[in-house]
Amino acid sequence: MARQVVLGAGPIGRAIADQLVKQGHEVTVVTRSGTAVEGADAVALAGDDPRLREMLSGAAGLVVATNPPYHRWEAEWPPLLHNAMAAARESGAGLVLIGNLYGYASGVVMTAAEPLRPHTRKGAVRARMWQELAEAHEAGDLRATEIRASDYYGPEALTTDGAHAGRRLVDPVLAGRTAWVVGRPEAPHSWSAVGDIAATAVAAVTSERAWGRPWVVPTPEPRSLRQMADDVATAAGVEHARVRRIPAVVIDAGGLVDPMLRGLREIRYQHDLPFVCDGSDTTELLGVAATPWNRVIEETVAAALRRVPA
Repeated sequence: MARQVVLGAGPIGRAIADQLVKQGHEVTVVTRSGTAVEGADAVALAGDDPRLREMLSGAAGLVVATNPPYHRWEAEWPPLLHNAMAAARESGAGLVLIGNLYGYASGVVMTAAEPLRPHTRKGAVRARMWQELAEAHEAGDLRATEIRASDYYGPEALTTDGAHAGRRLVDPVLAGRTAWVVGRPEAPHSWSAVGDIAATAVAAVTSERAWGRPWVVPTPEPRSLRQMADDVATAAGVEHARVRRIPAVVIDAGGLVDPMLRGLREIRYQHDLPFVCDGSDTTELLGVAATPWNRVIEETVAAALRRVPA
């Protein structure tokens, strides 16, 4: 087995490291604070630190699974990505970038073959990142790929307040309270299980056939936030879920003082309109299939019920 480096230890980075460890790889997790992940070596290093090149000495792959704060993407992503590319280029390690669907135009079914046509500033940041990676790969400078995931769900989403399908949805439903959500609760939405994002990344970084193109994470059939809340309630045996939309005026007003809410205003279309992707070619070519929806929901509810109330 090879040595793999994972940059970032959020829900996705941890899941990737865990799957690599279970497959027998030697794994080093690099974070600013040196976060420990069971079975992996931990190194404290910022993503834009040139010493990342030392961490990649002898490594087969680098998975970039970190993500700067929403409102600092334009400032912080370029140096972070360029440092990762330089480290991968110098070491010969393949580079896997954990991406998202922001670069696509609104209203299309998002696939790996669909061209990126961003219409937001955040989408433009992500599109430029892939363009740089693709050009470097075509030039023979490095081996690169991008894993494109939708909003994530699953037990891991309960560890952060930032996940639309995390505890800010699940906890109110389990407590019989109203869950307040961003966007139209009835809008069809593709959801990526954290484990499936990790499985796609692991399949890519350990396969020679993955380089030079993006991969969309396989997802179950689209489900709206209202449907997800109802499914959580059913799995938990509680009454019908109550879901209401956070008024746009509240987000707009909050965005005047909170940069994170300003970021939500820009990508609100993702939760107002159908937001659907298709990763079937990932299943066909890399062998990664979406975990059944009900299994992930049941695991999420079980994990939520095990948590000790604050």
